[in-house]
Amino acid sequence: MSLRLRVLVAIASVLLLGAAVGVMLALWDARLSLREELAAAQLGGRQTVASAFEDLPRSVHPDRDLRQLISTFDGNRHLVAQLDGPGLGAGFTSSPLRGIAPAPAWFAALLDPRLPPIRIAVPSPGPAATHIVLRPMADADIADSWRQAAHEAGVLIIVGMAGVGLVYVTIGRALRPLEVLAGAFAQVGAGDYGARVDVRGPKELARLGRSFNSMAGDLAAMRRRTRVLEEQILKLQDEERAELARDLHDEIGPHLFAANIDATMIGQALKAGRTDEALGHVKSIQAAVARMQRQVREILGRLRPARLTELGFCAAIEDLVDFWRARRRDVTFAVTLALDETILPDALQEMAYRVVQEGLSNAVRHAHPSRIAVEVALDGQGGLKVRVSDDGLARDTAPGAARFGLIGMRERVEAVGGEMTIDQGPERGWTITARAPLPARDTLETAASA
Repeated sequence: MSLRLRVLVAIASVLLLGAAVGVMLALWDARLSLREELAAAQLGGRQTVASAFEDLPRSVHPDRDLRQLISTFDGNRHLVAQLDGPGLGAGFTSSPLRGIAPAPAWFAALLDPRLPPIRIAVPSPGPAATHIVLRPMADADIADSWRQAAHEAGVLIIVGMAGVGLVYVTIGRALRPLEVLAGAFAQVGAGDYGARVDVRGPKELARLGRSFNSMAGDLAAMRRRTRVLEEQILKLQDEERAELARDLHDEIGPHLFAANIDATMIGQALKAGRTDEALGHVKSIQAAVARMQRQVREILGRLRPARLTELGFCAAIEDLVDFWRARRRDVTFAVTLALDETILPDALQEMAYRVVQEGLSNAVRHAHPSRIAVEVALDGQGGLKVRVSDDGLARDTAPGAARFGLIGMRERVEAVGGEMTIDQGPERGWTITARAPLPARDTLETAASA
């Protein structure tokens, strides 16, 4: 069921409930009013009969006078008078009001107050044991109430239908922005982040439209940033491949070529019986292999920090700082490691190591600081915080020289679901802060058991 139809059903239900309650109250009030009116008519009829009975003892023709008394109630809309008894005038009844279309039986049953008739004994010299019965008659009033109720119901139906139609049109116009918004969401879902909606209509929908436009703008910006990051990642990968290729070509290749030559010379020397010469070539091959092993370890160190594996995380961080402390004795280094490294997965350890490594390198090489602070700790919100700050160059000297390294750091941080910020000091220096969430404890336990 559509929202418009639901609103219409709710409004119609409220109208019907209100109309039903109103009709019940109106019928109850009409029944009470009719009861009071009929009771008043009976009281008036009793007074009329009592006045006529005062002259009845002096009447020469009492039976005729009684008939005339009954005839005085002809056409009365509230009472019917009748002579009841064995006397001469017994059974004579007044004529009720005619020409009124009766109300339906169910409606008459609802409104009829069912008042009992009044019996008045005829005094002497009237017929013996004769009574005048005054019966209340509500047919005319019930018929009038039925006509009035029918007219009011007709007006209510017309007004209700007009109101429902007006609400239908109004809701349709008010909800039209939602249809536009639904289409815009479909565009965004299909990858079109340029979708926008007009900020019009009720203030709630206008606020929703502004929020959607803001969201679509943010998604478009994130998409552009993602594309830039993808291009940078591809560029980094290409450069890393090129660097590895150069290292393999420049460092490993010559040694392999030399080892191959030595191996050939060994074979020739052995055939000629020159054992000492063959042993010299063997030593050359051993030296070439040793150099190649060192080169391979250096290449692997760039791909995966060997210090993390050899020393552990905290010791590897201390080793990084000691490396620069030994070379820059004019710089004061402060290190804070407030965490248990065993709770850090390998990805977070490598990210933090690389951030500290690059941050120290940038600060020492480009900022000319007198003090560098390194902090690796838990941030109190279930995450890891890595901070490298210095008091180096003035604020207007941004770390542009280290831009490529900063891009690499940011990509490493974002790869583990974190974020990195670079803040300027109040007067001098820069602070690089990386934050990343820690995996859930059950995830860590599963990984450890695996």
